[in-house]
Amino acid sequence: MKLTPLLCLIPLLSLPLHAQETAEKAREMTTNLEKIEALIDKTVKELKEAVDQLNRIATESDKPRDAFEDFTDQLKDYKDVQATLADRIDHFRSVADTRFADWEKDLVKMQGDLKSISQTRMDKAKKEYTDMDKKVRTIGAKLTKAVDKLQEVQTYFTTELNAASIQAASKVTDTAKKSADEVIQALQDMKADYKQLRNDTSENTSKSKE
Repeated sequence: MKLTPLLCLIPLLSLPLHAQETAEKAREMTTNLEKIEALIDKTVKELKEAVDQLNRIATESDKPRDAFEDFTDQLKDYKDVQATLADRIDHFRSVADTRFADWEKDLVKMQGDLKSISQTRMDKAKKEYTDMDKKVRTIGAKLTKAVDKLQEVQTYFTTELNAASIQAASKVTDTAKKSADEVIQALQDMKADYKQLRNDTSENTSKSKE
């Protein structure tokens, strides 16, 4: 007879642990979004610097070697941080899937107005995430295209680096720089989308707009 009250307590004791795990997963989602935003800023910075070094090759065409070597180093830095960003976004996808799955499980335990409110908020957040992820995959293709164009320029100048070769490749380098500019704008737009999702799902919502 004494076992019955103890058995009844087991579900009650498990609730705080479940709530704690759910809260930790929600914070993990926020942390990953913050890391993505920071990596986007770093990716933009490295790409802008790569373009700056590419511009130096033309402006210092009488002695372009230093500018070319700086461009080569900067291009590597950009590719490294882009790869890190891509890995973080891939990881975030699994984090977000888990977060929304937990949210749906919690909805089953609610009823009435609270369930309706939570359902509406979840649907909004999921739509934001789905729409954003579609954009991210499109931007990923642009990132690859930009890297390919910059890498092609780097390879070209590895083979031949003088005033005549720089002038001959001006149209190609201009196209590569334009592609980089498009990526920079796309990354900045992507950061705004990630920030909006963070504001809508984080415990610490920013009240101000940057």
